[in-house]
Order: sequence, then C-alpha cells, then structure tokens
Amino acid sequence: MKTALVEMLTVYILLLLLFQPVLHDIYSTRANAVEMVLDSAIQKAANADNGRFTPEIIDEMRYTLEHTFLLDGADIRFNGTTELTPRGEYIEGTLYVKSTPRWLFRTLFGSPDREPPEIVRHAKQMSEAMVR
Repeated sequence: MKTALVEMLTVYILLLLLFQPVLHDIYSTRANAVEMVLDSAIQKAANADNGRFTPEIIDEMRYTLEHTFLLDGADIRFNGTTELTPRGEYIEGTLYVKSTPRWLFRTLFGSPDREPPEIVRHAKQMSEAMVR
C-alpha cells in the first residue's frame, strides 16, 4: 500500500512538472497577444485619419488573432468606440478572447469555475482626429 501511494504521488508530481508550465505559457502567450493586438489597433484608431475603430481595424485585429496566433474566430469579441470621436476625447476598446485552462488538475486546486472564462483587455487613448 505504501509503495502504491508513493507511485501515485510520484506520477501526479511528474505530470504537474511536465505539463503545468506549458499550460501557463499558453495562457500567458494568448493574454500577451490580445494585449499587443489591441494596443496596435487603438493606436490606428486614435490616428488623425480614423478617429474611431473602423470595420477595417476590427477585421485586422480578428485576422491577426486568427492567423498569427491561431485563435478561433468564434472565441473573439470586440466592443469599442465606432463613432467618429473628435480630437481631445477618448477612444476606448475592449477585446475578449476565450481563456485556456490554467491548471492541469483543476478539481484538486479548488472549484473548476474559479478560472476566468475569458481574457479581457481594455485600452483607452485620446483621439487625434480633426472633426469638422
């Protein structure tokens, strides 16, 4: 009985050591990708030529997340300023992407619904558009 318990704990710890860092890296990479894409898009949206999130900017965000970072298009949602915003006012955008699992054995570390279902990043920048 003692050896069986030791072997089970050894396998458990070995699985954690092998796969837990990979799960964390996947989650971290996805979160960084969402933040990077949103930061790039809000700079384009705040530009003097745009003054808002145009459909082209939103499509470019989706395209980058789908084709560069291999995320599913159904897992991506965007909410932001789509009306022309004059210079001096703020343009805001929030990007939602479905989260990946963060723990290998979720039931042993607490309730399974404890993890956030989505990665959410928010950005806000002053518009440079000259509205006449």
